[in-house]
Formats: sequence, structure tokens, C-alpha cells
Amino acid sequence: MQQDGPVSEEDQALLRLVTSVFDADWYRKRHLDVGSSGFQGLEHFMKWGLLEKRDPNAFFDSAWYSEHYPDVRDGKAVPLIHYLRNGAAELRNPHPQFDAAWYVEQHPEAASNPLLYHIKIGVTRKYPTIRPINIDDYFPATPQTYAYPNRLRVDVIIPVYRGLEETQACIESVLANTAEPLGRIIVVEDCSPEPALVDWLQTAAATGRIHLIRNARNLGFVRSVNIGMREAGKNDVVLLNSDTEVPPHWLQRLARQAYASRKIASVSPFSNNATICSYPALAGGPLAFGRSVSDIDTACQSVNAGRWVDVPTTVGFCMYIRRAALDRVGLFDAERFKMGYGEENDFCLRASALGWSHRLACDTFVYHKGSVSFLDRTTKLSKRAAQLIEERFPTYHRDIANHIALAKADPFRFAVTADLLRSAVLPVILMVMHDLGGGILRHMDIVTERCVDRANVVYFLSTDRGAELSVPTLPGHPKVALPAGRMDDLIRLLRSMAISRVHVHHLLGMDFDIRSLIHRLGVPFDVTVHDYQALCPHINLTPWRHSLYCGEPEAGACNTCIVRRYAYANADIITWRMAVPRRGTCAVPQPGCHRPSTPPRLRRPGGVRPARARHRRALAEAQPPAGKRRTPAYRGSRHTRRPQGRTQRRRRRRTCGQQRPGDPPDRRYRRSIPPHRSQADEDHRRLQRCRPRQTDRNR
Repeated sequence: MQQDGPVSEEDQALLRLVTSVFDADWYRKRHLDVGSSGFQGLEHFMKWGLLEKRDPNAFFDSAWYSEHYPDVRDGKAVPLIHYLRNGAAELRNPHPQFDAAWYVEQHPEAASNPLLYHIKIGVTRKYPTIRPINIDDYFPATPQTYAYPNRLRVDVIIPVYRGLEETQACIESVLANTAEPLGRIIVVEDCSPEPALVDWLQTAAATGRIHLIRNARNLGFVRSVNIGMREAGKNDVVLLNSDTEVPPHWLQRLARQAYASRKIASVSPFSNNATICSYPALAGGPLAFGRSVSDIDTACQSVNAGRWVDVPTTVGFCMYIRRAALDRVGLFDAERFKMGYGEENDFCLRASALGWSHRLACDTFVYHKGSVSFLDRTTKLSKRAAQLIEERFPTYHRDIANHIALAKADPFRFAVTADLLRSAVLPVILMVMHDLGGGILRHMDIVTERCVDRANVVYFLSTDRGAELSVPTLPGHPKVALPAGRMDDLIRLLRSMAISRVHVHHLLGMDFDIRSLIHRLGVPFDVTVHDYQALCPHINLTPWRHSLYCGEPEAGACNTCIVRRYAYANADIITWRMAVPRRGTCAVPQPGCHRPSTPPRLRRPGGVRPARARHRRALAEAQPPAGKRRTPAYRGSRHTRRPQGRTQRRRRRRTCGQQRPGDPPDRRYRRSIPPHRSQADEDHRRLQRCRPRQTDRNR
């Protein structure tokens, strides 16, 4: 932004934008060095703040914006300049707590620059910048009953070109559900090059199972569909690809969704390969957790009964179209989209222009193999279709991007996944860590890969938006982030996913009390120690980025280091060491440590030593608050943890340095030493016996 020559009009406009989003008072309070620099806030920001990625206001995070968008990071662009020039119009988020797409949906007048609009108007009116999470959307819905007309008839149109096995499976799945409102199954054979497929279709037509139409020459997918829709007469139609499989009662559910409102033109269900209608992720892929089509459809029907989401376009793999909309809008455009791809999007956009809407039916799941007829022409046809749609509807791709950013169907996808986890025979493990990646994430990924076919894994990561739940074995699956104040909602969500064990890897940045969470879930837990976070906020014991090992000095030196270098509010190393390890490694909510020697050990040079198994057992044996049931002590094991007997607990209490009533203050019980062993030998044996056992998981 600094130039010696004349300033162009574009730079002048950009300077005005920077000035309009700059908050001088906030900037001066946030960056204390500005007051002693001799420069005013805006002047300091223009000279140094921009290049140093300092934040101009409370709603733009320069460092987060640069890291969150790879093109900004790789292009080494100035974050604020990039946002004002490009990011605002693209509805990029300026801050982890600012959802631009949702904000513009609530306030359409903010579309040109959500950040500027919020600073000028939204702050005064106290507009929220992030979409509130309705936790009920993640749980089974209250069934909603929609009715379709009594005399409704729906013809299923299946264009066929190649793929005998896929076509057979598709038609058989439709014939397995012949109840109303199913009319005819109209199969349009488009001059197939596979004689076996043609013979099978002719046999099925001869027995009256399907209504077969054969094209004398190859007309293409779009013209074949139009022939089928004309053949259906006045009936509603469902366009069904020949490489799909439908579950029981699929047509009734789609018909109810289509007639839930007067101006619904088309409806599509969830599928494993249907772009914006896909489950578990938009990119498509195999069936979730290796489950069957029937299992996933049962989960959709169970948790999402009657649920739907408005979409800018439905998808032609399985597309219910009402006859009233078809008569009003017209057939597919066979002149522009001859071979296929994009014709259903063009139809939906023409219908939307006439006031019709389109729905994703979240209570139905249809399997789609994908691209059987087009084979290697898929990429070429999809690119050509995108260009043709852009010519007629310039805002189409932006509307699709906004729909994806709003992610209205994500809670319903998550609800389906939770139901599948509940109904699975495998245990579900919750792994806790931060979201900074690195070696811990690689370790977790390796453990998750080794647990395939033995357990399902859910990640619980600390993020800028709160603690985030995700399913690592389902790439692209929706995530849900909850702030620390919603512990009750988090517990409900974890119970709905049937969490049976917790594995704590790291607590850096975690806002939730993991100790309390484990206790409320009532499940066993494991802890893997990856670094020194329980000993010092500097997890690698280096005070500076390129410094050497600090040597673990006295507590006073540690406190000085924390105040000078670290962003933690806690400036007392003793409090840190007593609070952080206990929060993640003890499932019994008892304050304090019951060993008298703990404070001296924490204050001595070298700090606290690794927690031993006997210390954890002593904490687990602590007396619970009055009125609560006593939690049994547990003994670590490679596979499980079993309650200890009374004698074993008494013996452990004595070896942990606890006293019996009436003992002298300095008396400690220790086991008798055999004559052939010295005191040093006995101490060494006790130390080896009390070390935590290694398992295959953390070797």
C-alpha cells in the first residue's frame, strides 16, 4: 500500500475500504506497542500492521484467514487486502466466529461486503455473526406426516444404454415395491451395444413386468428421458438411473415430500453419489461403514422422518417431478444438453424462475453406482454442461457454493451417522486432542486405521469455534463444533453416538472439562502422553521458538517465563501442573491431590514426574461427595479394568503413603523387606511395579 508515485483510483478506493473497517481504539488496546511508536493507529497499521498480519478490528483475524485459505497463504497475499478485493464478494469468512454465508442469508443487503456491513450496522443492532446450533436437529425428528393425492400415479422412467447387472438390480429393486402410487415402469432402451441386456429387457417386457420402448438409433440420454416423460401421459414421473437401487417404500416417501407444499417441482433423496444430495459427504463414495443400502435407508427413515432441505437443484439419478411443474416448465432441453449432464439442473433453474422450489428428502436413501452409461466421458460432459448452464444462468455456481456453505443438511447427515453408530456391533471410541495436526494426528490416524473392523472412532478436537466432533473414517463428513458452555448438549450428542470409551491424547486449547465429561459418560478411558503439556504450557520445554531445553528451573523462573512469553491467563506453574494433568487423567471429580508430598515435589527443580499407576488408583479411591454413590477403584489392564477387592485397596493405600488413624505424622507403611534384599533393591522393585503398563496402542 506504500507508494512513492501517484496513487491510482483503485488504490484510493481500497484505502477508503481499509479505513472504513479499521477500529483505531480496538487496535491501540490490542497492540500496546502502538502508543509508544509515535504514530497514530491507522498510520501504524498502514506502515507495519498490514504486513505483520495484525488484526484491524475484532471481526477480522489476519493469521486465521491466511491459514484457512490456502490460496492466500501460498500466494503470500496480505490477508486484509485479499479479503477486501476478493474474499468479501466470495463470501469467505473473515474470522472463525463469522459465518459470512449464513450472515448474508439473514441480511441479503450485506452480500457485497459482510464485514463492512456488520461494522457499520450489525454491531449497533447486535446481529449474531455465526449460525446458532439447534442441537435437536442432530437427534431423531418428530415424525411429520404429509399426504399425497389418493388417485396419484407415478411412472418410473429408466433410460438404459449399457450395464446388464446394474440394470437388473435397479429394475428388480423397483419391482420389489409395487404398492401405490407406483404406475408403470417405463424402460427406454437407447440402442444398447450389449445384446444380453437387450434380450433381458425384452423378456421382462414380454411378461408384463416393464413397459419397454426401444429407440431405432441412439438418441442420447436427454431425448430418451423426454420420450419416457411423454409416454407417462398425465402421471407424475420419477427419473431413475439404471445404476441405482431403491429401498422399500421409497416412492411413497418421495411422493409425500413432493406434495408437502403446493409449489414443489422436484424431489431427490440422499445417495452415496449425488453431489449436493450425497451422504455421508458431498464428494460421494462407498456406503458409510460398509453398511447395506437397507441399513442406511432405515437410519434415514428413523431419524429424519419428514425432514427436508430446500436445494437450488435436484439430481437426475433419482428425481421425482410433479406433472403440474412439468407441464408448466416443459421437458428437458435436448438441443443444448444432447448426451446428458446438466439437463436436470437447467430444468430446475427454469422452474425456480417460475416460482417453483426443489427439495432434498432427508428420510430416503437410494444407492447410485455412478457413470455406468457414460464411462470415461463423464468429466468432459460435466465441464461442457457447466459452461452451458453458466451462459443461461450466470449466478448458478455462486448459488450452489452458497448452498454448500450454509450446510443446512449437515445436521441431518450427522443424525444418520449417529444412528448407524448406535446400531453397529462395534464399540465407539472418542479420541480427544487439539486441531494443530502434527505427529499426534498421525498417531491417531494410525490407531484409527488399526481399529478398522474392531472399533469405530470419533475425533473430538479443540478448534477456534469450540470443540469439534468428526468421523475420520468418513472423509468429508459434516462436523459439529460446540462452545464450552454447552456441555449438556455435548453429552447428549455423545450418548446418541454410543461412545463406549474415551482416549485422551492432548488437551491443548480444550475448553471442555474432559474429566467431568468422562465422569458423566460413565465410560472407561485411556491417556497417551505425547509431550510436556501437563508439565508446562510450553509443550516442548523451550521458552523461545529457536531456543534450547530450559532445564526445568525453579517455580519463580517458570512463572516469569509464562508471563513474558505465553498467552495463558494462568501465570502460576504450580497451579498449572496440579490442574492440567488431573483434568484429563482422573474420572472421579475430587479436588486436590491426596498425597501429602505433592506440593513439595511440584516446587522442587525438575518439576512433577510422570504420573504413576498407584497415584491414579489413590485418586480413584477418594471418598465421593456426600449423597453420591461410591465409584469403585479400577486397576489398569491391557484389555479391560476390573474392580479391586477390599484387601487390594487397603494394601495400595498403604504403599501410596497414606496414614491410618492414630499414626505419627511422619509414619508411612511399607511392605516388609526379605533378608536377602536391600532397601535400594526394594525401592527399585516398587518403582518398576508402579510404572504404567504399555499396551500395543501406545508402544
